[in-house]
Amino acid sequence: MHPVLMRECLSYRLAHSNVVIDGVDVLDFEQYPYIPEILDEDAPLITIVKGAQMGFTIACIMKALEWAKRGTMRGIGYYFPTEGEVSDFAKARFGPMMADNREMWGRYVEDTDSAALKKIGKTHLYFRGIGQRGGGSALRSTSKLKSIPNDAQVLDEMDEMDASRVDTIRHRMDKSTTPMRVTLSTPTLPGFGVDLDYTKSDQRVWMWKCVRCNAWTCLELDYPDCIVEPNNADPYYQCSKCHKPLERNVGQWVARSTDVLDHRGYWISQLSSRNQPAKFIVLAAEMAVESGRHREFQNQNLARAYAETDEEITMEQLNAALLPESKPLRHEGPAALGCDPGKPNWYTVRVRTSADDSVVIDRGKVSDLDDLDNVWKKYNCEAGVIDKGYDPSKVESFCRAHPGCYGALYVGGKTSSPDWNHKEYEVKVGRTKLLDDAHRALIAGRVKHVRADEFWHTHFVPQMMNLKRASYVVNERTGEERAEWVVTGGKKNDHLRHADAYAHLALERVGLVKSIQAVATRAQSRPGHKRRRSVMAL
Repeated sequence: MHPVLMRECLSYRLAHSNVVIDGVDVLDFEQYPYIPEILDEDAPLITIVKGAQMGFTIACIMKALEWAKRGTMRGIGYYFPTEGEVSDFAKARFGPMMADNREMWGRYVEDTDSAALKKIGKTHLYFRGIGQRGGGSALRSTSKLKSIPNDAQVLDEMDEMDASRVDTIRHRMDKSTTPMRVTLSTPTLPGFGVDLDYTKSDQRVWMWKCVRCNAWTCLELDYPDCIVEPNNADPYYQCSKCHKPLERNVGQWVARSTDVLDHRGYWISQLSSRNQPAKFIVLAAEMAVESGRHREFQNQNLARAYAETDEEITMEQLNAALLPESKPLRHEGPAALGCDPGKPNWYTVRVRTSADDSVVIDRGKVSDLDDLDNVWKKYNCEAGVIDKGYDPSKVESFCRAHPGCYGALYVGGKTSSPDWNHKEYEVKVGRTKLLDDAHRALIAGRVKHVRADEFWHTHFVPQMMNLKRASYVVNERTGEERAEWVVTGGKKNDHLRHADAYAHLALERVGLVKSIQAVATRAQSRPGHKRRRSVMAL
């Protein structure tokens, strides 16, 4: 870069300004060599997938302050998951940072009536809490988010934010002629949050140059082979080519996708932290094995999205549930129906083969509830659960016309048994608990499916795999955790997953073999009745 242009770069000015961080430390790019490019990058979209404690929050604050100093933006939004984090940051970090760096930024910042609002020239810098993922009804009104005009945004720890509110604040930049957004977070689940956004970027990785052979090594891509553990010495990082100890002195960002021009993606973990030797990562990995906290190690230390076996459904698990029998044209039941209505109405039908086992004999979609009536009759359904949220009046009418069918209402945080209201044809159930129960039954091999067909491959498998279970902390003081099933892949394509869970719930009201035999006895008393097939006559 030309020397004059270099002096205009933010990273150059910061490196020559003795910027003080957190009251004691002078900004040192030798400790954070991966930061300068991100400070100088002006792409409209930037995604940062990072390990814990890598220095990116301060870097993004400095980037937002420089945007504001330009004077060309009306408003800049800097967003955290909670209002508590906003308050803590404004008081403990932002204020002291302005006082310690008056010439660089402090003299430009005007006092306002709120610690969460700063005015820099003509630009307002807003600090806001979006709302934590899993907050449910506890989340406050979105009015404070909707009223903010943004030309630029920073979403700090986006994976911990309520997804619907992230979508809300993204629309705050719809009227901006030059919108800019930086998203950074420790990753959580595959195909979710920053992990998904990174796949849409140019996917940059940090490469270290070996001083011995001049080859380049990406520790994030090479782990665990990048670490050598000698018998009588400390572990060390090695060059991927010459396998000599790797000195992490010179590095650079390298894009893995050259087709994306307007979205920069950066992935870096604690493997590339100059403050953490290889021994630290080895010890963290050992602790993860001992404690069973694999997800925390993968997310926080390695900056990798990760899901435990009880947090997702895999293709292997679904294939293992397949039976050789084809879908029946009709069935004598009794069967249980689950439906997630909409446009179209998605459904699954199960029959119960033992106290704990069932078989899904049909999965499909129909255009309206009249067609669902045909499904109900074709499989002799005796119980059903239909999501009541989409069109309550139509669902209620269907339930009243089909004894044994109930409209379902998800209740946030409910962990007790479902509440069946026989008078109103309604059942209240905890969303997480129901999905947990249905998930456990499937991965335990208690749920089987008729032979795979085109619908299985095109719709059922993608929708079953589109939800993953995510844990979140609800009480930072006690460490109490809760969980919810979140949509991955960027699209709410999970209707059959809910229909399947509703069918699982409806099985509670379908009899076992003895009940089926009782139905058969009644049916045999009718003139012209043909002998009932076994419930497993699929």
